[in-house]
Amino acid sequence: MNMYREGFSLYNANEASQPEKKRDARFEKQEILEKQKILMSKMACQINESVEQYGMKPLVNLDGRIRIENFALENGGIYDDEVIATDGGLVHTAHRSNSGSFERATQDRYRKQYGIETEEGILAHYKEEREMSASNQAEVVITALLHKVLRERFLVVRASEFDDYLNGIDNLILDKETGALICAFDEVVENISDAGKDSKKILKMQAKAEQGGAEAKYGVMLQDDGTLARADIKHIPVFYLNLKSTDLKDLTESLADHFEGEVSPLERGIFTNLVDSIREQKALLESVHLPKNMRRKLSEFTPSLDILRDFCEKK
Repeated sequence: MNMYREGFSLYNANEASQPEKKRDARFEKQEILEKQKILMSKMACQINESVEQYGMKPLVNLDGRIRIENFALENGGIYDDEVIATDGGLVHTAHRSNSGSFERATQDRYRKQYGIETEEGILAHYKEEREMSASNQAEVVITALLHKVLRERFLVVRASEFDDYLNGIDNLILDKETGALICAFDEVVENISDAGKDSKKILKMQAKAEQGGAEAKYGVMLQDDGTLARADIKHIPVFYLNLKSTDLKDLTESLADHFEGEVSPLERGIFTNLVDSIREQKALLESVHLPKNMRRKLSEFTPSLDILRDFCEKK
């Protein structure tokens, strides 16, 4: 009987500790999110200042994502207002679909659990939770790292929400001297439980290449005169980038403390791993049958990849 009571008390203690653990985990995610918002704001200001020389209005929002509104013709872009509005509507529809904000069951749950009464409130809560997800926070901090290390030679931005949802890409990395462009997807935080998932990412990457690569409807290109311009880019090589869960917080704090400073040993190590991963993935793609346009794009990126590796040595 005493053993039963002891076990029962321990069980209850463990159960009672779960909400506290969840609160602690959420608090840590919120701290990371706040630091990352500051990082993205600093990065966005630097990027938007850098494109002013080409007569371009702000390229990215404060979250580092490409701003589709400035792709409108009236803003020096390439699309009619109707196209921008339609694509913005598609993103909104995707948010509604993924959040279930229009469903009665979801609305009842949010009302009981969070006291949220409106669909707009559900969407706002959903977007906040999405921002705090491990994969989104990994995407943000990797973008900040690549920008810090490469901004002299490369333009690194987060893809627009439209291209994220509709074309499955998270980042665009443009060589401002050669015009070579790649994109990345699925910067998922890697845990021990993720063992074996790399093969799925490889298959996804390979399938994308065999289909002719990715598209960035809201992309950037280097023109013949050396200037940058907004453009719809097709046949982009796609690679995936991973960040270990143990590095997410440390990398965020390192960048938050030294965004304008020298590259730290931690930052250099993670950057080198990312570049080595891209190199390995590129070699893998070159070993399979691909459309001619993809082989050409991969070949065009070879000099840029060598430059990326040089950054690993210099910084």
